[in-house]
Amino acid sequence: MRVMVGRVVVGSLLAMLVMLPAASAQEQPEAMSNRPPQGGGGLEAIVHRDTFFSGPFLSVRQATPDLRPGWDIRSIRVRSGEWQICTGRNYTGTCRTIDRDLPTIPNQFRTIQSMRPTGGFGTGVGNSLRGATAEFFPAPMRNGDRIPCQNASCARTQANQFCRSVGWVISRSQALDNVGGRSVVADVLCARNVF
Repeated sequence: MRVMVGRVVVGSLLAMLVMLPAASAQEQPEAMSNRPPQGGGGLEAIVHRDTFFSGPFLSVRQATPDLRPGWDIRSIRVRSGEWQICTGRNYTGTCRTIDRDLPTIPNQFRTIQSMRPTGGFGTGVGNSLRGATAEFFPAPMRNGDRIPCQNASCARTQANQFCRSVGWVISRSQALDNVGGRSVVADVLCARNVF
């Protein structure tokens, strides 16, 4: 009799174990759909409505002068790069540079209206020196590599595109440099306006 009860219990346990993976597999896609996508290269910061990276989220992969998330931001996950977050549109108001996850954002930054990648380690855009109205990139990069160009006209076009990609309006100056036998864009001064 004991053997029979033992077999029934063991059989019931096995049946339950067989069912667990199936239930887990059905729940997983729904749970995963609420999670931000894993970084696939390039710059990325993810802003969340709730603390500790929960609730609705918005993935930011480039300079965004008018963020408009539709809710106050209470946490940010920095997947890659270094980011400037600002309480005003067009990178105005109170600004702060972050390079790591913030599970709880200070109250004064919950109304983030704009954010952009900045020069610095790990950003893929090259190191920089940032001022109040301009930023200087001695060796600008795109996707972690120097920007190739053969003449001054190309350098001007590529420098302007680069400046816009990191949140500025225009390149005030740029140059060409020879690195490893390649002609690349160098010494780019990004600014908000021409003068």
